[in-house]
Amino acid sequence: MRFLLILLFIPTLLQAQEFQFRQELDSIQVWDGEYQMPAPWTGGYAQSSPDFCDIDEDSDQDLFVGNGTGMISFYRNEGNSSLPVFNLEEEAFSIINVSNLMGWSKPVFWDMDADGDFDLFVGSGRSLVRVYENIGSAVTPDYIVFEDTLKDANGNWFYCDRPQFVDIDDDGDQDLFCGRFPGTIDFYRNIGDSTHYIFQLEQLGIQGIDVGYSSAPAMVDIDSDGDYDLFIGNKYGKIYFYRNDGTPQQYDFTLVSNNWFGIDVGDYASPEFCDIDADGDYDLFIGKDNDLTYDIPGAMQYWENTGTPQNCNFVQRNQNYLTFDAGNSCTPVLCDIDSDEDLDLFFSTNAQLGWMRNNGTPQNPDFEIRTFNLMELSPGSCQFTNLDGDAIPDLITAGGWSGLITYYRTRFNNGNPEFVEIGEMDTPYAINQMTLGDVDSDGADEMVLGGYLTYPSSPILAYYENSGSPGYPNFTFVTSNWQNLVDSMIWLFPVLIPTLIDVDMDNDLDLLMVNYDTNTVFLYTNIGSPQSPQFQLTSQNFLNEVMPNEPALGYGDIDADGDMDIFTGHYQGGIKFFRNVTDTSAIKPYLKPFTPTEPTLSLFPNPSNAGAVVRFTLPGAGWWW
Repeated sequence: MRFLLILLFIPTLLQAQEFQFRQELDSIQVWDGEYQMPAPWTGGYAQSSPDFCDIDEDSDQDLFVGNGTGMISFYRNEGNSSLPVFNLEEEAFSIINVSNLMGWSKPVFWDMDADGDFDLFVGSGRSLVRVYENIGSAVTPDYIVFEDTLKDANGNWFYCDRPQFVDIDDDGDQDLFCGRFPGTIDFYRNIGDSTHYIFQLEQLGIQGIDVGYSSAPAMVDIDSDGDYDLFIGNKYGKIYFYRNDGTPQQYDFTLVSNNWFGIDVGDYASPEFCDIDADGDYDLFIGKDNDLTYDIPGAMQYWENTGTPQNCNFVQRNQNYLTFDAGNSCTPVLCDIDSDEDLDLFFSTNAQLGWMRNNGTPQNPDFEIRTFNLMELSPGSCQFTNLDGDAIPDLITAGGWSGLITYYRTRFNNGNPEFVEIGEMDTPYAINQMTLGDVDSDGADEMVLGGYLTYPSSPILAYYENSGSPGYPNFTFVTSNWQNLVDSMIWLFPVLIPTLIDVDMDNDLDLLMVNYDTNTVFLYTNIGSPQSPQFQLTSQNFLNEVMPNEPALGYGDIDADGDMDIFTGHYQGGIKFFRNVTDTSAIKPYLKPFTPTEPTLSLFPNPSNAGAVVRFTLPGAGWWW
């Protein structure tokens, strides 16, 4: 199991309790069909870019994934050359970071000094390339910056969206093809040798090739004729195939297809080839993004070559090859939709609602992705509550820009939930997040909306009281500045993301808010009562982690141990999981401060006799121990 330990200290008014959350990457399994993801809870990848090499010299291919953070994720192959088993080692390559060169990382491994180990070249968002030398060994790599920005023989910077090294002239050293953001390919010949590279610009925009923005080249002998063919992913999610009709010494590329095998990964296709199953032909892995196309989920695709080394035939086997990724701006919501006493997981994106069914137990969840598109959604958020008094949770959605609240009754069809619209409520707001909770402890959920009236001003935290009854809500607007909290939260604006949750297990609801300036989560502890909340800021870094790219919060007791665990959705399209590992046996109920008032006393009968009974009524709820 891969996890990170996170200690969270939540001060209270009368006592301090140490809360512990542990980030876990693979402890809860997620299945996509028959495929088990090795690390489902990474938060997803934006603009993923894969590269393979045998980094530990154990005769199988390990996998490295660059992404929009500028860092690299390392998946060690703990299987073998024909049956890979990838395990994420998140911290192993933490030194590699090109975020200061702007944007994403695109790694390529090559033994640049012929010393028997792999060195690393990383393309970046500014089309600059950073070089890391391996000063360790072939088994235990250790990287230092060798060249902050790669330069050619004349001292000029390389402008290379994604580098690709290959001995294109059969002289024993690696030459360089540079994919450029305008969609062209530049060629640099290595006039040095295998131990010391010197790249000399030979041709800008080779052979008039233009794939129309953001060319990501990959070169492999796909037809086993002894020379390297050229494949180029582009911004629009397609792959161009150029067959090499030249010789091993002199390339001559001919366009065969501008949409090879009909592949469309959404945005920013980044192809990489590897014989992952040791059957003698090259399989295909495609990094991707979802910048414009939200309906193609996944962070990386795997296409198996079912043909031969001479005549390839690619079949898509998986679109979530390493980690769960719904595509873009993922928001997790937990609820027991099928009444089997364990929590299922729903995830909303900018365009649709998906569902993972929990096939495990309340203590040991095991998720199966049932669909990425259970229903179409306007960009916004959703929550579950009871709308019709039955035992099945119903759905409420909040349209982001539209401000429209829509109510759906849940029904099942062949084991799958279906949502039937039964009403709506219009609001004047742009809604970042809707959250529901029994704020006044009457058994029925209230509604809180975070958002704004006009962008980028007029933030709101709108409170709608539930004047209905449990199972039959009737939301009535009360205020757009709930508890006068907006003024204290103004520095969190323009994105107010509220989540109601009982963090400290004192039987009232606390409030979590995301700060998009610091990318941290703020905790407002309820120092009032279950019937009359009063919030106080007690932590500016709940979970003790910086979470870039717009986190959104979901929660639930996923392991049935009596405390709330946290799931954070991210702009990249994935989810992170934080298990609450607090020792709850040490927690006492939290005693609220209150101003004493006179209790109500009565004596029965009055006048009294030997059997008199004294009755008294407290002015408010309290705890006794």
